[in-house]
Parts: sequence; structure tokens; C-alpha cells
Amino acid sequence: MKKQLDWRNWAGVGAPLWPLALARMAIGVLWLFSLRWKLPPTFAPPAGVRGLADWMTLMTQHPVVAAYGAFVETVVLPNFTLFAWLIFLAELAAGLSLLLGWKVRWGALLGAALSFNLLIGMSEVPGEWPWSYLMMVMWHGVFWLTDAGRVLGLDARASGRP
Repeated sequence: MKKQLDWRNWAGVGAPLWPLALARMAIGVLWLFSLRWKLPPTFAPPAGVRGLADWMTLMTQHPVVAAYGAFVETVVLPNFTLFAWLIFLAELAAGLSLLLGWKVRWGALLGAALSFNLLIGMSEVPGEWPWSYLMMVMWHGVFWLTDAGRVLGLDARASGRP
């Protein structure tokens, strides 16, 4: 006999968590893969590819929020190397955290902040699809809320789970 779903107790319904772990790992790989076009020490991309400075310049030309575009133009771009290092290290940390399932709540919070930055910086750039950045924010929120490192991650080992 098939078990019926009790709609009054919808929050008590369980689901397998391995798909969430695979999604967490995929987003981690995405962050790590994105590092390939902003490698230190020059942060210059391979030939024929837009680099970090190019994308930051587009943020100033097509801002969602004028004050944010002005901030990138007057603070970030003049201090490009500092901000490039901060972005590189933050994306590296978020990617490794999510891929390995280690300190996932912190990695998800960092990833959400990075994704939100992309959302407000890139949504009006011609050819960009703003929903992709919103989905990134959403995925990181799911990873944070569910503590997604507890399945197939190092956080599971730290908590004594298999």
C-alpha cells in the first residue's frame, strides 16, 4: 500500500539528501572553474577572454544601482589588485568549502555575498541573464539553511556522521 502524504504535516516529510550534496559540489566546482580567467598575480585572462577588470568596467557602465557603479569606478578599479586578490581568495574559499563540504554554512554565506554582488553589478549588462545570479543566491541560501555539508562532506565527519 502506498503511503499517503499528510498535507497538514508537510514539514515532517523527509527526502534523500544526496542530491543536495551533489548540487553543493557542482556549485563549488563552478566557483573554482571561474577562477581560471582571473589568476594571480596579474589577474589577466587568457587571450580573447574578458577578464576581471573588463567585467568590473561593465559594472560601471551598466549599473543596477548608480551608487554601486560609482563605488566600483572610484574605489574598486583604482585599487584593482587589492580587490582582485580579495575576489580570487573569496571565490577560492567558497568553492573549496562547497566542494569539500567543509564549513559549508560559512562557504554558503560567502558564496551568497559574492553572488549578490554579481546580481547587483551585472544584471543590466547587455547579454547577461540576471536570473542566473539570483539562482546562485538562492542555491547558497539553501546550502546555508540545510547545512549541506552534513551529507557527503567533511562537516559530516566533524559531526560524527558517516
